[in-house]
Amino acid sequence: MSKWTYSIFITYLLLGIYVLVVAMRIPLILISVDTTSGQPIIDESYYPDWAQQNNIEKGDLLLTIDGKPAEDVRSIQLDSVVRSANELTFMKPNGNVHSVTIKHKDIPEEFYLQIVFPLFYFVLSFGVALYLWRRNQDNLLTSLLTLFLLTCSLAYISTGASARGNLIGSSVITIGIVLCIVLFIHFLQFYFRYLNIEWRYINTKRLYLIVLLIACCDFIEIVNSDFRTIASLINLGMFAVLVLYAIYILLTSYLRTKLAKIRLITIAFITPFLPFLLLFVIPEIVGLNPILHAEVAALFLLFIPFSFIFIQVNERLFDIEYQLSRLRYYSTLAFFSALLLTTGITILFIDKLSIINITSIYILVFFVIIASFYIKEQLDFKYRKIIFSSTGNYVHNLYAAVNRMGKAKNQQELLDQFKYEITEKLGTTAFTITTTTEDVPYTRGEVNIVNEMTHLLLHDSGEEKIMLNIRHVLQQEELLWLELLALYVSMFIDNLKLIEDLVCEIRLMKDNHDTQLPWLDKLLWNIIEKEKSILAQELHDTILQEQLHLARELDVLASSPDIKKEKVLDIREQLLNASKDLREYCENLSPPLLDTFGLQIALKKLTQKVKIRADFLLNTQIERVQFQDVTLHLVVYRLVQELLNNAIKHAEATEVSLTLQAINGGFILQYDDNGIGANIEDLMQSSASMGINGIRERVRAFNGDITITSSHNEGMHIFIQIQEDVESYD
Repeated sequence: MSKWTYSIFITYLLLGIYVLVVAMRIPLILISVDTTSGQPIIDESYYPDWAQQNNIEKGDLLLTIDGKPAEDVRSIQLDSVVRSANELTFMKPNGNVHSVTIKHKDIPEEFYLQIVFPLFYFVLSFGVALYLWRRNQDNLLTSLLTLFLLTCSLAYISTGASARGNLIGSSVITIGIVLCIVLFIHFLQFYFRYLNIEWRYINTKRLYLIVLLIACCDFIEIVNSDFRTIASLINLGMFAVLVLYAIYILLTSYLRTKLAKIRLITIAFITPFLPFLLLFVIPEIVGLNPILHAEVAALFLLFIPFSFIFIQVNERLFDIEYQLSRLRYYSTLAFFSALLLTTGITILFIDKLSIINITSIYILVFFVIIASFYIKEQLDFKYRKIIFSSTGNYVHNLYAAVNRMGKAKNQQELLDQFKYEITEKLGTTAFTITTTTEDVPYTRGEVNIVNEMTHLLLHDSGEEKIMLNIRHVLQQEELLWLELLALYVSMFIDNLKLIEDLVCEIRLMKDNHDTQLPWLDKLLWNIIEKEKSILAQELHDTILQEQLHLARELDVLASSPDIKKEKVLDIREQLLNASKDLREYCENLSPPLLDTFGLQIALKKLTQKVKIRADFLLNTQIERVQFQDVTLHLVVYRLVQELLNNAIKHAEATEVSLTLQAINGGFILQYDDNGIGANIEDLMQSSASMGINGIRERVRAFNGDITITSSHNEGMHIFIQIQEDVESYD
């Protein structure tokens, strides 16, 4: 973890702990008082049930707050509100003096909404941020997403400190709720660029001016308390505008691209922010009573970490459709189950539960049920084959059957394995697999039941039909399993026949030495001609031009009456340089050190040459990497070679860093420079894109991930990760 990342996480953690301690130290009570008579007279309590239980009524004279005269308390002087206290002393109209000691447990609504839920949200978001960062280290997209989650959680956990009048808590929540939306839009801009989607909206850098404006308003509010109402409206207004702007970006982009990735992010953003905006922010701005109080409406923000845990921003998102459909299904079941359970609990304890208690119970039950579904899913996956009989779990067995049949080397082995699966799974031997050349009245893959017999056409090549006949009727689940498995068998037969035809054609070519495969000849010819063209262009532009120049100089020298020794030595030096360049071309075509001494030595030799040629400072950190696929060593070498060539030709940098890191089953290659950079879209249209596209195609050919981030005068940053396909070597 870099020092910068350490500092960010530690700063957020310390601020979170501080505002949480402020909230836990003194309970929040929010009692408004009337000071028109010069004395603080209790007017209204934010928690009426608690006030009634402690005999605090409208018209009581408030004497002291935590032993201090009430009229000297700052919150009463400024806002006529008692924000928080550990002890109150007040006098009844009849002259009786009454003291109340306050604890968090006495006000459950305050305890859950100001401490428990914000703490849970902060810990969860912090954990999700660490998880995302660990999966995609040094990735700008991940960094922005991480900052967004941390800023949201810090703003939420600061609500308690802000409600108690703490200046740091107020500043954090004021700046945080705007900054988190700007960070999210900033993330969208880079993510769209990564997906090659045109960004048709405001450059996010300008939106940070809004954050600066909010910070200035917050400072003015601290200095001048009369500015508080205006500052609050500006803050909420900017938050509303940014949320609506982010929703506009997401919706218009999804309608334009129809990408599932954009739909996922849209749902993940709208679900928590739109209810908070509609139920609290907008009514507050227009001067109406909020539909929900801020701390209750903020509960929707709990959906943020759960939503964005599904987003991985290196090369792709998680399996979106599968994850969303599963979460949607589980959430629907949990919603109604939690509703029934909460309704039952409410009926049993109707006199003892407030709305906040009921809401808390519902949310807790909802999440517990969802978690139970996921745990059950994992247990089923592990133990289902033991719990259920061999004839019960048909669909679960299908994957294993297909996997076993996929190892067949010819059609007969495939059909033998298919017979074995039917015998084992359906528990019957009353079937036959026949081959006929006659027409049959069945369509391929369709199950037909005639006279209590089951018929299925496995394969139809036109000349030959393969039929499965079972001498009894199957159950519905058995038919489903058989249809799916027969579909795989049919595809396997097609593929085996194609392979057999190809093998026969190659064998025929081997037997007849004068016969060639036209498609193979064409493919090899195209590859060879392409490589020849590239090499010819390189030699023409460099060494050939130098040779022609030297030939002209020799012509001039031959016609001269005087042959100067210095001129001959100069031409000799140029010839040696041309020979040196030619030797480098040969080494580039086939690096001799790579096969002899290995990748690490070959890369060190390559970087040493670059350090001599280049006019920038090159910092390298190359770890030893080993692969089962030896071609990956050449892939790494070519990637490093192309990255450094681009740096020399196009970067105009003064510093370039290159890191090769070994990971489990693969490697990470990271390139950074402080050069002129480029707009990614413009770069793809320029001549420099040939090298970049070559790198991207080489990475994708090995199912790797590549992230390129750059902008004008901000350098180029390239992150490459390739995992070796070990299964193909098992």
